[in-house]
Amino acid sequence: MKFSWQWIKELINLPDITLEESIKKLTLAGFEIETINNKKDINDTTVELNITANRSDAASIIGITRELQTIFKTSKNTSVNTNTKIQTKDTKFHTINLDKSQFTNKNLSDIKITIIKNINLQNSPEWLINKLKGCEITQKDTLSNISKYINIKWGQDIEIFDLDQIDKKKFQEAAISIRHVNIKEDTKPIIISDENTNNFIESLTYKNSIISLLGIKSNSEFYCNGNTSSIIIFGHICKPQYIKNTTQILKYKTEKSQKHIKGLSRNDFIKAYDETLNLISELTNTCIDNYSKYIWHQQNTQLTNILINTKKIQYILGTINQERNLNTEEIIDILRKLNFEPKQCQNLVKVNIPEYRKYDIKREIDIIEEIGRIYGFNHFIDKLPQKHKQGNISKVNILIRKIRHILQQLGLHEITHYSLNNINNEHNKFYISIHNPLQEDQKYLRNYLLYNLLNTLKYNKKQKNIFMECFEIGKTFQQQKSKNNKKQIYYEEKIHIAGIIGKNNFSRRLWSEQGKTLSWFQAKGLIETLFEQIHAEVEWINYKSNSVIILKSHENIINMCHPYKFAILTNTIHKTTIGIFGELNNKYSKEINQNCKNYIFELDIIELMKTIHIKKHLSYIFTKYSLYPSVTRNICLKLNKNITAESIKEILISHNKLLIESIHIIDEYYANNYKQESRNINYKIIYRSLNKTLNDNDINEIDSKLNQVIKYINTTIS
Repeated sequence: MKFSWQWIKELINLPDITLEESIKKLTLAGFEIETINNKKDINDTTVELNITANRSDAASIIGITRELQTIFKTSKNTSVNTNTKIQTKDTKFHTINLDKSQFTNKNLSDIKITIIKNINLQNSPEWLINKLKGCEITQKDTLSNISKYINIKWGQDIEIFDLDQIDKKKFQEAAISIRHVNIKEDTKPIIISDENTNNFIESLTYKNSIISLLGIKSNSEFYCNGNTSSIIIFGHICKPQYIKNTTQILKYKTEKSQKHIKGLSRNDFIKAYDETLNLISELTNTCIDNYSKYIWHQQNTQLTNILINTKKIQYILGTINQERNLNTEEIIDILRKLNFEPKQCQNLVKVNIPEYRKYDIKREIDIIEEIGRIYGFNHFIDKLPQKHKQGNISKVNILIRKIRHILQQLGLHEITHYSLNNINNEHNKFYISIHNPLQEDQKYLRNYLLYNLLNTLKYNKKQKNIFMECFEIGKTFQQQKSKNNKKQIYYEEKIHIAGIIGKNNFSRRLWSEQGKTLSWFQAKGLIETLFEQIHAEVEWINYKSNSVIILKSHENIINMCHPYKFAILTNTIHKTTIGIFGELNNKYSKEINQNCKNYIFELDIIELMKTIHIKKHLSYIFTKYSLYPSVTRNICLKLNKNITAESIKEILISHNKLLIESIHIIDEYYANNYKQESRNINYKIIYRSLNKTLNDNDINEIDSKLNQVIKYINTTIS
């Protein structure tokens, strides 16, 4: 924003302080200087300042004056000059009965309306023109200049409309109202929205005409000109959340809406409106016969009180150049300059945040920042303390480095994505949305990694790049419900690892043969290689098991998998879910690679870490090794597909533990297709005795018992 230096000097006592020194102090206080222009014709200097988004209170002459007042320890009052009063002659005061919508109290904080008729409009005085020139503001008629003057001085939008432009016949005060207007039904819309839905906005209306969409935009057809004789002075403050919601729905922003979103000072609004009335009375030289008023103020909320410890201030800000901390007296003095009304009790200080700073001072750290800013950050030592001890690497980071190294050795490429996801994600109902995203396409925090990996491979396919087996290690964010109170929601940050593997020429028996695609067992073997090298004990469980808890983020991954080819990875001891492994379904597989099967996995690294058990001592159990030959039997069982092969293996071996040395699962196949309710499992059973060579009688006895078990399985379990 551009400010007149002479105007600022009039409001604050700066006798011995130069413009250069003021600029230096403002820069150190966090206000960046853009340009400085000398106006020799009016003996003034225009200073352009870059006001940060959180300091809307400083976006006016009064706001900058308050800052300089604090920095240079001056005490001149910056309140409005109330010596000029409205000139009246046999004044007839009328109270306007304004109709309001049922939403007004929720959306508005302040409204002031004044109607003045029969004014004597004159040219703008030289002092007013020079002040506007000093701020590089274009001048028009006197009433428009007054409105611009109040805007730049107080940062408030006090608008003046021409009554004759609103109603060319006879203006009727009773026809003024504030209504919840549907802008789609307006014959002469002030703004045009691309949205098809009905949009109701709080509006100042006269009969069927919209004078102003509150906090958004006003009707330019009703602005004043050089021939204006009767006016309506309108001021208002909308609640920031209402304007924010409205602009998001309309997808329409203005300079006025941005000011209301950042927050306007309600105390300054009253002063600005009073000065507007005084200036109109003075500069139009009008002796008002009668005027009408409407005033409505929502009760001010209680000022924010924050309790802060002086020792914490000293700890965070550190030492100053003289190698000492700020003492309590200096802290209290700075807080008084900031109008924070400090009250000390031992090491604690209670501060009351003034109304015009309530939008940017909300936490203890905000007050500490203000103290450092006003005292001057350049006075504090900015060197980091020397540390002679070596930094510690956490166990999680050590594990991540190890996993990264193993996966790279297995041929996977690492990819990194943003933690923010696109709003077009079809599963975004499970995502955590950000209240103030920098961009609309980065509105949600991701709760799993595979979505971004698939998008990257899809993009590479469009660019005709080869399929890239890849993985990513990154943070995910989940929304959880409290166990004690299901209505209470908290947010949890986790570290995940996800990957996609699959090639159409993954393995070949001979160099002369064509490569074959990656099978389920080969892909599973790669993941088990990872688990083996990090000493993790992981159990593969069917997703239909009742002991498995499926999270919402797991559901997203399961939806990407083949409906019959995926497994839940769990902790062997606690049975907690670690992650998902499965074959990518046809829909997603075609999007990234049409020629081969692809496999995906996503694991929670913290849960995976709990499965690692590294033996730091020799705790082996020695058993006698049999010196006698073994006998092998191969059997095939027809089992229901819901029965695990591992559970049948345990039943078989439990009936003769002494003579059955081991049982191995060789193969699994369906007679026609995988949709059948049953499938065939091949087992390899090895007989061996520790004491003797098995003869025919021994083998027949084992076979007989085994046949009985098989009959039991076929009739009862399968």
